[in-house]
Amino acid sequence: MAGSKDQERVHPKTGRGSNATPTTPGKTAEAVRTPPPQTGASQPFDSEAPTILHEEAGYDAATLIELSYPSEAPTVLETPARAASRPVSKVPASNWSSAFLLPTGSILANRYEILQMLGEGGMGAVYKARDNELDRVIALKVIRPELASNPEILQRFKQELVLARQVTDRNIIRIFDLGEADGIRFITMEYVEGTSLYQVLQEQGQLPVKDAAEIIEQVLTGLKAAHREGVIHRDLKPGNIMRDPQGRILVMDFGLARSLESDGMTKTGAVLGTMEYMSPEQAMGGAIDQRSDLFTVGLIFFELLTGKMPFKAETALASLLKRVHERAVPISSLNSAIPVAVGQIVAKCLERDPNQRYQTAQEFIDDLHKWEGAGVAASLHFPPVHTWGRDIPWHWIGGIGAILVLAVATFFLRGRVFNSNSAGRLEKPPSGSTPVSVLVADFQNNTSDTIFDGTLEPMLNVALEGASFIDAFNRGAARQFAEKLPNPTSKLDEQTARLVAVDQGISAIVTGSLDRRGNGYELSAKAIDAVTGKVLATDHIMADNKDQLLLDVPKLAAPIRQALGDNTPESVQLAASQGTFKVSNLEAVHQYSKGMEQQAAGKMDEALQSFSSAVQLDPNFARAYSSMAAVAGNLGQTQNAEKYAKLAMEHVDRMTERERYFVRGMYYMNATNWQKCVEEYSDFVKQYPADQFGENNLAICYARLHNMPKAMEEGKKALQLAPKDAAARLNSALYSCYATAFDSCAQAAGKVFELNPNYEEAFLALAYAQTGENQLSQATGTYQKLEKVSEWGASLAASGMANLALYEGKFREAVQVLEKGAAVDLAAKKLDAAADKFAMLSYAQLLRGDKTSALAAADKALANSHSVKIQFLAARTFVEAGETAKARKLAATLASELGAEPQAYAKLVLGGVALKGHDAKSAIQLFSGANDLLDTWIGRFDLGRAYLDAGAFAEADSEFDRCNRRRGEALELFMDDMPTYSYFPILYYYEGRVREGLKSPGFKDFYRSYLDIRGKSSEDPLLAEIHRQLGQ
Repeated sequence: MAGSKDQERVHPKTGRGSNATPTTPGKTAEAVRTPPPQTGASQPFDSEAPTILHEEAGYDAATLIELSYPSEAPTVLETPARAASRPVSKVPASNWSSAFLLPTGSILANRYEILQMLGEGGMGAVYKARDNELDRVIALKVIRPELASNPEILQRFKQELVLARQVTDRNIIRIFDLGEADGIRFITMEYVEGTSLYQVLQEQGQLPVKDAAEIIEQVLTGLKAAHREGVIHRDLKPGNIMRDPQGRILVMDFGLARSLESDGMTKTGAVLGTMEYMSPEQAMGGAIDQRSDLFTVGLIFFELLTGKMPFKAETALASLLKRVHERAVPISSLNSAIPVAVGQIVAKCLERDPNQRYQTAQEFIDDLHKWEGAGVAASLHFPPVHTWGRDIPWHWIGGIGAILVLAVATFFLRGRVFNSNSAGRLEKPPSGSTPVSVLVADFQNNTSDTIFDGTLEPMLNVALEGASFIDAFNRGAARQFAEKLPNPTSKLDEQTARLVAVDQGISAIVTGSLDRRGNGYELSAKAIDAVTGKVLATDHIMADNKDQLLLDVPKLAAPIRQALGDNTPESVQLAASQGTFKVSNLEAVHQYSKGMEQQAAGKMDEALQSFSSAVQLDPNFARAYSSMAAVAGNLGQTQNAEKYAKLAMEHVDRMTERERYFVRGMYYMNATNWQKCVEEYSDFVKQYPADQFGENNLAICYARLHNMPKAMEEGKKALQLAPKDAAARLNSALYSCYATAFDSCAQAAGKVFELNPNYEEAFLALAYAQTGENQLSQATGTYQKLEKVSEWGASLAASGMANLALYEGKFREAVQVLEKGAAVDLAAKKLDAAADKFAMLSYAQLLRGDKTSALAAADKALANSHSVKIQFLAARTFVEAGETAKARKLAATLASELGAEPQAYAKLVLGGVALKGHDAKSAIQLFSGANDLLDTWIGRFDLGRAYLDAGAFAEADSEFDRCNRRRGEALELFMDDMPTYSYFPILYYYEGRVREGLKSPGFKDFYRSYLDIRGKSSEDPLLAEIHRQLGQ
C-alpha cells in the first residue's frame, strides 16, 4: 500500500482526525503520509460530482458511466439455452440481509438471475440481470436492506419508479417495476449497451456542431415528454444521459425528479442536484419548473460544443455564484467556428431570468430546426448579450441559503444533521448519532503575543472530538482549500472558513477571539451553521494565566458540543478530558500546532522537527509522540516510527479515549500485529463512527491480513466520511490493484490525481495497474513523471524502474539503478528506503546467479534496517545462497515477535531451509503453517514449490493457480511502497514444470509466457533450460 510504511501509510496510509492531514492506505492518525500541497486549480467539486441522491446511493460519476440502460428491445447477451445450462445458486435471505451485495449467478425473487455488478455504493448496487420469466436482460437497482427502513430513502427509491413510469418516450429510460423479496427492495429497468455523454466528453473533448445539436434535440424530446406529465428532472448532467450504439439518446436517473402537481419531497429553500449543472433559481433554493431543466440543457449544449463550461471558475462553488450573478461567457469567445445562430440559442438557454429563456422544450426544438434549415440566422431573434465577468460579491455568500445544499450533498455519507430551528440550534441527532463535521477557524489573537497564533485551535479540536459523532476537519487541509479559492488566502477567518466548509460539505464552523483582561485572558468562541450562517452556540472563558487558559479549553467546547447534539453532561465531558490538556508550557503546544500545519502541507521533515521540539519542551506530551510516529512512518522511517509509538503508549493517561484507541491501533500497525490492529480499530469505529481515519486504518489492517473484500468495504466507509480525501482514494485504488482489478485501480488513481496531481503514491498505483496489464512502456513513463515530483518521488521511482527491469530480465540495469538509488537514500538519511533497495539488489544478484554479491547486499539491507520485511527478505537470500545458519538466526528473531506476520515469515524461512535440504515434507508443513497464520502470495508460491519438489503435481498446480489469480498481491508483497512484481514471472516457469509433470500438453504455453516476459534477456540462467524444454 502507499502511505506510511508498515504502520501509517495510507496505503496503508493512516491518519488522525483533527490532528492529521489526509492520509493514504495505511495512514495513522496524525501520522500518515500526508499528500503534498496541491498545485494548479483545486477541484473541490468534480463536474460530475454525485448528486445528493448519488451520494446516498453511492453512484458516483464513474459508476453512472457504466450503467448501460436498455433500448426498447433489451439487448440479449446470452441465449436462453446457454443461460439454462449455466449452474446458478440461490443465496439465502440471511446472507442478503447481512451483506447487500448479490453474488453472480444468484437468483432474486425466484426470477432475476444476477449476471454482473455494474456499480455499488453506500445506498445499494446496480446489477445486470436476466429476467428468467420474460427471458430478457435488465438492469436491477437494489437498496441496502438496512436502509430500506428509512422512510426518506425509501421514498426517493419509490419516487424514481413512480415518476419515471409516468413518462413514456423512446428517449427516457424505461422503468419496469418495483419489487421486494427476502427483505430486499429493488427496481427493474431497461438494460442497453452504451456510453454516457460524460464519457463522450472525456474521450472527444468537444463534438461537431451537428452531432451536438442532434444529441440535444433527443434530450429535449425526452424532457418534453416528462414536462408534459408535469415531471421535472432537476439533476440533468452528462453522466445521466446515455447514448446507445445506434445513436439513440436516453435520459435516466429520475431519483431527484418531482412532480409539479405535488408538494414534492423538497420545497422552496431546499436544494438538491449537482452543483456544476444547477440553474440559478435551483441554487438559490427558489421555485423551479421546466425552465430550470432547459437552463441545464443549455449548459450541456455549451459543454458539448466547446469541451468547457460557460462559467469558468477555480471551484464549483465559485462557478455556481457566477451563474447566479453573471451572464454566461459568449460561446463564440471559445470557438469562433460555432454558427452565430447556435451561439444565440445557447445564450437564450443560459439567461439568469427564467422568463428570458425558452419556456418549453418544444420552443428550444423549434429553434434548432430553424437553424438546421437554410437562411436560419435571419429568422432567429434574441436579446443582446450584456458584458459578462462582473466581480462576485463574496461577502454576500452568507445570504445564499441555497448553497447549504452543498453541505447536504453528503447527507448520508458525512452526515449533516442541520435542521436549524427557531433557536438556531442543530436538531439533536438520534441515538447512534449521524457524524457531524466541524471546522475550527483561526482565532483572532488580540493580545499581540504570537505564541497564541494557531495554538489553541488544535486543542479545541481535541475537546470537540470527545463527542463520538463529531469529526473535526483537518485545519491544514482546510487551509490548502482556502488557497485555491477565487480570492486565495492562507487565513481561515470566518468568511473563508465558511466558504471552505460549504465547498467541502462541512456542517459547522467555530470562530473565536482572544483578548487580554487585566493580567488574565478572555477566550470567546461561537459555532456557526456553515450554510445558513446562524449562530448555534456562543461562550467564553476567563483565565488568570496562559497555562490555565489551555486547561480550560474543554469548558469552551462543552456548549458547542451540546449545540451539535451531544447530550453528555458538561461535568462528564470535563472529567473525561482531565489530564489530557496538562502540558508543562504553552510553547510546547505552539510547536505541536506548527507541526500539525506543516504535516498538512506535506512538509514532513519540518513537522517532525516541530513535534520533536514539543516533546523536548514537555517530555510527557503524548499527543506529540503519536504525531511523530505517524510522520516518521510516512517518511519511511520505520524504526523511528515504532520507537515513537512506544513512547506515545507510555503516556496513554495523557490522552483522550479517542486518542488511546488510535494510538494503540497505530502501535499494532508498527508492530505488524494486524489481527490486534483490526480488533482495536473495529472497537474504535464502533465508538467513534465519525472518525474517517479510524475507518481508513481499519481498512489498511484488513488489507495487511490479505482480506481484500473487508479492506475494500471499510475503505468505502472511509470515503463516505471524506469523499475528497486523496489518501483514502489512493488506498481504494491500491486495494483494487491488490485484488487484481487493474482497470479499477487505474481509474481510482485518476481520481486521486484530480484531487492532488502531485501525490507520489498515486503514481505508484497507476504504474502498478499498468504493470499488471502488461503496459510496461506506460508504466515506465509513469515512473519517469514520478521521478520529477519530489525527492521522495525520485526514490520511489528508482525502486519502480528497477522492479520493471528485473521483471523483464534486465538484471544488470536493475543493479545499476538500485545501487545509485540506495546511495542517494543514504545521503538523504532515508535508511529504510535504502534498505528496501539493498533488499531488491540482493534479489537481483540472486537472479543473476551471483550469490556473493547477493549476500553482500543482504548484509547492507540489515545494516540499515531490522524491520520485519528486511529480516525476512535477507533470510530468503541467505537460504538461497547456502548461509542457512544466518537464515535460522533471523527466523528465530522473527518467531519471537508477537504478531502473526513475523511468525509466518519465520516459518517461511525455515520451510525454505527444509526445501533447500530436499526435505519437501517438512517444507510443506512449515509453509502450510505459515499460510494458516497469514495467507500471503509469497507463502502460497513457496508451498507450490514444495509440492512440486514432492511430486505432488495436483497440489502444486492448485497453489500456483491461486498465485496467478492473486497476482495483484505480487505487485507490492508488503504493501509499503516497495514494488515487487519481479517475483511474478518465475511463476510461469514453475507452472510449466507442474503441467509437464501432469502430462498436460499445454505445459509449453507456460514456458512461452515466461519467454514473453524475459525471453530477450541476455543474463537469465533459466532461459537455457526453458529452451531445452521447448525443444529449441
